[in-house]
Amino acid sequence: MKFNHIVIQNILRDKATYISYFLSSVFSILIFFLFSTTALHPMMAEIDRTSTLGLTMLLASLFIYLFSFIFIVYSMYAFLKKKMKTLGIFMMTGASTKQIRTMVFRENMLIAAAAIITALGIGMIIAPLFLMLAKKVLRADSFGMYLPIASILLTIGLFTALFLVVSTFISRLIKKEQIVQLVKADVVQEKRIASSPLMLVLSIIISGILGISLFMELSWMESLGLIGYMAFFISTLSAIYFIVTQGMRGGILALQRRSSYLQKTNLLLVSNLKAKGRSHAHIMFLLTILLLGVFVCTSVLYSSYFNVKARTEAQYPYSFQYVSLPGNAPESKKKDIAFIETTFEGTGGYDAYHSAYKVDDEHWIGFMSVSNYNALGLHKPIQLKDNEYYVAAGHEGIRPTIESIHNYAFGDLKYAGMEEQNIFSTGLRNVYYVVHDSIYSTIDYPEYEVFAYEVENWMDKGDVVDKLLAQVSTVADQHLVASKIDLYEAEKFTKSIMFFIGFMLSLIFLSAAMSIVYFHLQTSLEGERIKYAGIRKIGLSLKELAAIVTKELAMLIFIPFVFASGILLAAMGFMSNKISTTMFQVTVLGLGIFSLLFLVSFWIIRREYLKKLMG
Repeated sequence: MKFNHIVIQNILRDKATYISYFLSSVFSILIFFLFSTTALHPMMAEIDRTSTLGLTMLLASLFIYLFSFIFIVYSMYAFLKKKMKTLGIFMMTGASTKQIRTMVFRENMLIAAAAIITALGIGMIIAPLFLMLAKKVLRADSFGMYLPIASILLTIGLFTALFLVVSTFISRLIKKEQIVQLVKADVVQEKRIASSPLMLVLSIIISGILGISLFMELSWMESLGLIGYMAFFISTLSAIYFIVTQGMRGGILALQRRSSYLQKTNLLLVSNLKAKGRSHAHIMFLLTILLLGVFVCTSVLYSSYFNVKARTEAQYPYSFQYVSLPGNAPESKKKDIAFIETTFEGTGGYDAYHSAYKVDDEHWIGFMSVSNYNALGLHKPIQLKDNEYYVAAGHEGIRPTIESIHNYAFGDLKYAGMEEQNIFSTGLRNVYYVVHDSIYSTIDYPEYEVFAYEVENWMDKGDVVDKLLAQVSTVADQHLVASKIDLYEAEKFTKSIMFFIGFMLSLIFLSAAMSIVYFHLQTSLEGERIKYAGIRKIGLSLKELAAIVTKELAMLIFIPFVFASGILLAAMGFMSNKISTTMFQVTVLGLGIFSLLFLVSFWIIRREYLKKLMG
């Protein structure tokens, strides 16, 4: 019998063990292939790869690949752990360590080849449907099907390299002494969780200090730059790890001290948790981190998708804004305004506003008369005395200074109030000071004329603004043009891609969380089956067995979910003044949906696990 034949027969005889590893590999490759099919779509060539969006796409691709690497390593390690006894039998029949390593390497590469081919085959079948979904999300009519040759070659190359590296590394972990010891001992006692109260308190204090420093934007934290963010990330992971592990240890001790400890099946449940407390704690830590990833993607990326309209209106108050500069010829201005208004007349109703302001270009300050301010229609009119001034914001989200007007010889003016929302396109001026008409007439600065238009159902007027911008666009020293319709279309496309990335990452995180639970149960299934078969011989009923398994699985799945949800909600509460209501709404809705998904996953895993445990 040839060596390769032994490898193939070994896989075929133990299909149940290999199938979970194969499916997890197919899933990881499929997700990367589908994402790369979208990322490398010809339409995406329009995106500047050095822009924030381009870099986000690149980082998301790298992150998905890195996560696939970690996930496949974990899957392969769990698979190898389950195969140890089989490998031990080969070794006891005369196989050398080198032959065992070669067999494991070839098995892994054979499964890898099958997984890559299967994933690409499935990917090519569902890619049209996936691109239709992407087309819907991205609101891109030209986002059609194409032959993703670059994506296929990239997937094959990257994952072949990944499996080569991982298979070589994992096979090196196989040691003869460990395998023989495992076969002889039959069961390896798991180490107990060590008591580490000092590390728990220290990690919480450090992550708390770093988190508060980042939130308050303290200078010492900002001076650290990327190192500061990395330190906060690592300290937070450490704090979560020690909270989970020490919480598991404390929970077991608390259950042992309860009066109900010796009642019903509680003794068996606590003993089982105590025996597997360390591995359970590690799984719960991994699930907590993965779920935090899901929740962050949901809260940040999804909420930004549903907040585009409000953000656009905040930055650009008017549907279309034309600012005529002093160097603009009257004939040119008249022609442009006539074209703009004629174009809008053909689309339905619109409101037109004519105003003006004078500019101090050196300090980037604008001055308006109260009459010109009241001529604008998107804020309440005001009344000013000749010794008063009013302040209007120039930047979206930035409170303007109220004192700079005293640097000008306008007399002793008194502050009369503020409009914190920018009255024109954000960034056009730092601040606008509104003064009485008599004072405005004495200001010796260049005057800009503003023609602003608000259109009904402006979100549906993308073709109209395209027509306008084709003929009337910004010309230096003549006129400035800004449109919230154009900004909305650009922002919607950007946020749609961010939404798409968030969806893919959420899918990966959530699937990985459930896969980790599945692998954890599969790894210990054989030992658990033997243990419970022995306990049933002394009187444990199937109902009592199901009760123990249900409670243990519920702890394993729902404690990380509740913990991750608590961390997210606490962080959002702490940053409530910097978070929009949309983000809260999306977060609460997301947690509700994920709760249902977890309930369904829990009952499916429980049913399948009990079926195998009693089989």
